[in-house]
Amino acid sequence: MKKRMKSFADRCIALTVEGKTPEAMKLMERGLEYYSNNVINALSPYAKMDAGMVVFVLRHIADEVEKGNPGAKELYDGLKGCVRPTSLVEVEKVKKATEE
Repeated sequence: MKKRMKSFADRCIALTVEGKTPEAMKLMERGLEYYSNNVINALSPYAKMDAGMVVFVLRHIADEVEKGNPGAKELYDGLKGCVRPTSLVEVEKVKKATEE
């Protein structure tokens, strides 16, 4: 069975309404980590010279997700103002390509 997560945003809102803001922020951090790890795992490994294409694709996907989901941009804007994302640590490994 494919793993499905209950909405992090809904759970954070519920915690905030209950006055449990610190718990809500920790849950939001967990949600950001969850989605970040899924995206990174889906992208890795990628060729260093393709990094620009990876950036382009991620920005395009973000724009499309915002268009199709009312409130997504507003949530992003709110998070951008109060959450500091963790830095990405990339490890460069030179390996021979298995696909062309």
